Amino acid sequence: MNRRQLLSISALSIPLSGCVEWDFDGTTENNSPAPKATDTPSKTATETGTPPSEVSTPECWPSMCEGSKLVEVQVVGGFSGAVVIIAICQDKELSIHPGQSVQINRDTDAQTCRIVLSVDGKQAFSETVNSHQSVNLTVDSDGEVTERWIVQ
Repeated sequence: MNRRQLLSISALSIPLSGCVEWDFDGTTENNSPAPKATDTPSKTATETGTPPSEVSTPECWPSMCEGSKLVEVQVVGGFSGAVVIIAICQDKELSIHPGQSVQINRDTDAQTCRIVLSVDGKQAFSETVNSHQSVNLTVDSDGEVTERWIVQ
């Protein structure tokens, strides 16, 4: 009889992952592994207002910091015309060839800039990107421009 009690007590005292473990003093301890936090990469700004780590820092959030993306233009490989991007605030004018992508970053914290995009000599986009925004522009094979705004 003592032998059965000893076996049942020793069987209960073996810790099992995910189970509650009983101590001899009557207290319980959860032996489950702690849930691990999952890392979610944040490569671009979101529209939720949450400060992404690679785009802004607490010093200049919600405005975008120096070095953050102001505008990115991608021209698909099937397009055969001329594409030119102008960042007026930085006196930059760049030609973008089919299959290429160009990104212009901020020179200063919270920089606001007028962006003009010409496709085959015609103005296809002209907007001011504010201090808390960036924009992605895509020129498709027909020369149509799609814009995607990112707001902090």
